[in-house]
Amino acid sequence: MKKKTIRLVKWVLLIFSSIALLTFLILFYSSFYYSRTRLKTENDYDRGDTCLYHIIITGTYENQSFLTELYKGASAVAATKKAVVDLQVPQNLADTTSLQELFDYCSFLNADGIIAYIDSPEEIPTLLKRQDYAAIPLITTGQFAANLPQISYVGINNWELGKKIADETLNLLPEGGFVYIISESITTNSSNLISSIQVSLQEYQGIKCSVFEKLDDSLTLNGSNNIFICLTEDDTIRLAQELSEHFLPQEYKLLGFGGNEVCQLYLQKGYITELFSLDPEKIGETAVKELFEYRSKGYANSYITADVKFSKAELE
Repeated sequence: MKKKTIRLVKWVLLIFSSIALLTFLILFYSSFYYSRTRLKTENDYDRGDTCLYHIIITGTYENQSFLTELYKGASAVAATKKAVVDLQVPQNLADTTSLQELFDYCSFLNADGIIAYIDSPEEIPTLLKRQDYAAIPLITTGQFAANLPQISYVGINNWELGKKIADETLNLLPEGGFVYIISESITTNSSNLISSIQVSLQEYQGIKCSVFEKLDDSLTLNGSNNIFICLTEDDTIRLAQELSEHFLPQEYKLLGFGGNEVCQLYLQKGYITELFSLDPEKIGETAVKELFEYRSKGYANSYITADVKFSKAELE
């Protein structure tokens, strides 16, 4: 009888302990779930209350470095406009996502504005509308594509840039020499830029300037006073490779255009002597301001000249 009583007491204690533990767990998880739900709700409210607009910066992986800097400038201004900025760029070179696919994704996210880097004036992706059928205002940088439905382009003034390139050329050839401008395809933009360089350099008798579509295999260099000038990123990268195969480093200098990953790498390695490129942070600031100018007034400055910076190789 005594054993049965002890066994019963043990079972009662076990049941009460289990009930107490289960009650504690239920209360704990209820409290945890409530706090998480409240935090999410408060965060959603804060985000909706302070961030009224969604701006997306996009472009291909090759321009990731440039767009990352552009994002910094855009974010600084967006914070004062109750806007949030996202950077949508492929994460690696193996990602072959096209600019059209990136534009489609921006429209899927119902962006209030897009800032895009255009690699080629012939690249004309279709800009879709938002899911509420509203048109998405587009601001571009990089190469100017006249047929793209952009509200504003923030980029290069070719004539002024040509003068700056000529000045840098004279700094690299203080005793005169030979200048070779390489441009695989001559467009209206590049033609104006080349003309500006030539006009600026023709005042100096010690400079002889020539224009080629590509590097001539039969070309021979005289001494070390030789400089090659490229006006696009593709030309710059290709010529950097070809020059390193045909000539000694001390025989030439290469002044190229570009801010992408490959150009920066070649600059560090010394394959490129100097790079000229746009100031991405300033472009980001300007682009966001133009988006809100368009939103408030219904129009924006169609063409804005961006600041140009020159970067030199740091050789040991």
